[in-house]
Amino acid sequence: MSTDVARAMTDAVASRSVVRGIGSGTWLFGGPVVNDAAMATVRPPSGVIEYTPGDLVITVHAGTTLHELSAVCAPSGQMLAIAPYGSPTSTIGAVVATASAAPLSYDDLTIRDLVLGLTVVTGTGDVVRVGGKVVKNVAGFDLVRLNTGAFGTLGVITEVSVRLHAKPIMDHVVTGTLIDAPEVWVHRLIANRAPLPMLVRMAPGEPAQLFARCTGNEARASALRGLVQSFGARNAFTLGPSDTSSAAESGSAAALRHVPDDALVLRARTKPSDGASLISAARSAFPDATLLLHPARGSVRITTPATAHADAHVAAFVASASPSMPLSVVVEQGAAPRPQGGALELAVKRAFDPHGILNRRRTEYRAMGTE
Repeated sequence: MSTDVARAMTDAVASRSVVRGIGSGTWLFGGPVVNDAAMATVRPPSGVIEYTPGDLVITVHAGTTLHELSAVCAPSGQMLAIAPYGSPTSTIGAVVATASAAPLSYDDLTIRDLVLGLTVVTGTGDVVRVGGKVVKNVAGFDLVRLNTGAFGTLGVITEVSVRLHAKPIMDHVVTGTLIDAPEVWVHRLIANRAPLPMLVRMAPGEPAQLFARCTGNEARASALRGLVQSFGARNAFTLGPSDTSSAAESGSAAALRHVPDDALVLRARTKPSDGASLISAARSAFPDATLLLHPARGSVRITTPATAHADAHVAAFVASASPSMPLSVVVEQGAAPRPQGGALELAVKRAFDPHGILNRRRTEYRAMGTE
């Protein structure tokens, strides 16, 4: 309960401990937060707080896993529209805290599009409820988005309200081999983009594989499958019904979500029209990497074996940016600890965590003047 987490916070302030919120503990070393200090851990409970199928909204404790959430919603023909990279045992609180991306999410939605409200325990032990339980909620500052992706540095998320979607009648993943060079099919995919999520997987020594999620009624799903085949995919075929928000997902589509624990994972983004150049730069910097290109967003997810020289490879990749190909790079897993934030970031941090106890490295803990 939120009161239990609040009590842990006040105890941590008194003992000058660092606190870390943990869900299922499956991704403790992803993202920018690395704790080198002795810390206490808090685990929010699981379970449904309120579910009104007619409103397409559910409120759960943050420790509820995606598998549990899916099991509750499925009998009503509803689903959480994303299934992030990783495991169905991931908790909804951790998904929100890390703003985890998802492959082939329904309508290309992200967790930021789905979170309506949160209950957060700040570094002072205050229980703060932000957002609400309705889709149209614009009152005050958008503290929901501020906490989404904050990696628990502003507060421990204890309750989450999310928007659900009705499960489509047909839900298929179509895949095929792209026979041309990226310079050809990148522009073809952009020029002919249908209203469906798609990814291109490129592994060393293998041909590029196109994955597209076709949903809707039977006529729409069939039309989208035909459109995917017209993109230039060879041997395109349907893998079968695939609910990408279900723990029962299997086959090639499920393999897209797997992330090795010891891998270095980056996300890079540029203009969609520069997708082929982005692929070339990523392959040059990380020759052993598996690439997942999102052609409509101009983004590529890079998963490569972690090495002692990973930082140098990342730096070389970032240096490949140019005025003609601006590049944004985020290290999702295997990142070096973040440098001290700027004035605005520190001011926000102090407002919610004045004692510096939430997910901070010991060096940053001192820099805030709290030790």
